[in-house]
Amino acid sequence: MLDSWSANGTVAKIKYIHGRMFTKENYHEMLMRRTVPEAADYLAHSARYKDAFRDVDPNTVHRGFVEALLQRENFNTYMRLCRFQELDKLPFYDFLIKSKEIECILSMINNINSGLDNSYLNDLPGYVIKHSKVSLLEMSRAENYEQLLKILRNTPYYKILVKIPPLEDGSADYTECELRLRTAYYTELLNTAKHDFSEMQSKQLSEMISREIDCLNIINAYRMKAFFGYSSEEIKKRQIRIKTGTGSAKRLDKYYELESPEDMLEWVKRSKYSKGCKQTSEYIESIVRSSQFCYLSHILAQSTAAPVSLYAFMKLCSTEALNIVHIIEAIRYNADPSAVEKDLIITA
Repeated sequence: MLDSWSANGTVAKIKYIHGRMFTKENYHEMLMRRTVPEAADYLAHSARYKDAFRDVDPNTVHRGFVEALLQRENFNTYMRLCRFQELDKLPFYDFLIKSKEIECILSMINNINSGLDNSYLNDLPGYVIKHSKVSLLEMSRAENYEQLLKILRNTPYYKILVKIPPLEDGSADYTECELRLRTAYYTELLNTAKHDFSEMQSKQLSEMISREIDCLNIINAYRMKAFFGYSSEEIKKRQIRIKTGTGSAKRLDKYYELESPEDMLEWVKRSKYSKGCKQTSEYIESIVRSSQFCYLSHILAQSTAAPVSLYAFMKLCSTEALNIVHIIEAIRYNADPSAVEKDLIITA
C-alpha cells in the first residue's frame, strides 16, 4: 500500500479535463448538424476534441473512424495521466490496458468462431500494442482456438482460457470465455486496489467497481431474458459473481428470477440503479448507464484520490464516446434528433 501515490496534481488535471467534456448543450448542438462531415467539424472545433480531430478531413469521416479516434484520444489521455506522477508504477493503474487486452482476445475468438479473415487486424487498436505485455499482433496468426491458447501460453490469460475446451470445429464458447476473462479481470482489480491503496481508497474503489459489475449483470440478464428467453438459472450461470461484501448478489438473484423483461425493467426503475437517471427513456441500457454516469460524476466531483478519480473519469470518457458515436449514427441515418436525445447517457 502506497498512500503517497494519491497525487493531488493528477486529480487536478483530471478535473480540468472533465470540465471540458461534452454537456447536454454540446450534444444538442452536434445533433443539429445535418451531415456526418458537419458533425466531425463540430468535434474538430470543440475544446474537448480539437487535438484529436485537428488533422482530419471531415469529408472522409465515417462512424467507425470517429469511434477509433475517440477511443485513441481517451487511451492517450489515460496514459498521460498515469505517467504524469508515475502512477503507472502501481499495478492497479494498468486497468485500461488490461481491459483493452481482453477486448482484443475476445475479438480474436469471435474472429475464429466466425471464420472472418483479417477482421481482427482491421479492428486491432494500434495505440495499445506498444503498451501491452501480450503479443496482440501475433494473435492474428491463430487459425483456431488451440493455436490462440499456444500464443497466450506465457500470459495470465492462458490459465483462464485453457480451462475452456475447444469445440469440435476449432472454435470456442465465446460467452464462457468472456465471462471467465471479465470475472478474472474484476477479481484482480479489486485485489490490487486493496493491496495498493489505503483502506478508505480501497473501499471507494470496491464500491465503484462492484456497482459497475452489477450494472453489467443487470443489462446482460435483461438481454438474455428479452432476446433469448433464458430461464433464471441459465441467467445466473452467465453472471459475473465476485464476493464484494456489498450484498448485491442476493438482491440481483431476485431480479434474475423475475418472469418477464417488463418486470425486470420495472424492478430497475424502482432500484438504486436508476437513481439520478432521466426517466424519459424506456431502454434499460440507457436507464442503467445514465444512473451510472450520474453516480460516477458525483464520485469524481467529491474525490481527492488519484485512483478513484482516474477510474471514474475513464468510465465517463467511455460513455461520452458512446454518446458521440450514437449521434454520428443518428445523423447518418436521418434519425429524429429528439428521439436520439432521449437515449443519450447524461445526468438528469
